[in-house]
Amino acid sequence: MEIRDIETNRFYLRKTLREDSIDIFKLLSDQEIIKTLNMPIHKSIEDTNRLLEEYLEGIEKGIKYPYTIIDKNTGTFIGIFLIKLDLYNEDAYECTVYLAKEFWGKKVYTEILPYMIKVVFEGIKTKNFRGYVMEKNIASRKGLEKLGFTLEKIFNVPGIEDKIYSFLMTDKMYKEII
Repeated sequence: MEIRDIETNRFYLRKTLREDSIDIFKLLSDQEIIKTLNMPIHKSIEDTNRLLEEYLEGIEKGIKYPYTIIDKNTGTFIGIFLIKLDLYNEDAYECTVYLAKEFWGKKVYTEILPYMIKVVFEGIKTKNFRGYVMEKNIASRKGLEKLGFTLEKIFNVPGIEDKIYSFLMTDKMYKEII
């Protein structure tokens, strides 16, 4: 599937590029942002460049679809919305979102997620779409529930203090809400 530009009320989403590396590094080298993600902190731009190479290879293989999120009013990079083959269940794709802290609590996720759901079920054509959220990330959990995802399970991952909440939307559920 080709990554196509998407426009929401407040944001542009486009394919993530190597040129985004400095902006991504600023986010992923921030301890507050990293503690909400299941990934190590980026200590150098090389860490970010390796991640970007993984993204670009993933696009070619059809297993990763990274979207850069741009604020329409300012043209500012605010984060990444990544759709990727589910690490735990290869019957699905999952999403990961990382945002600049000044956009936390501004309903970015809630605005973008309906577009990404459409990409997953109409573009990628998977049967299942999952969102994995740390227990402390209450806003993201509520956003997934509001958009029709159901809580599938709660589990622990070695090395992560928080419980992980797995939310699921099936293609059947998607067809019922469109």
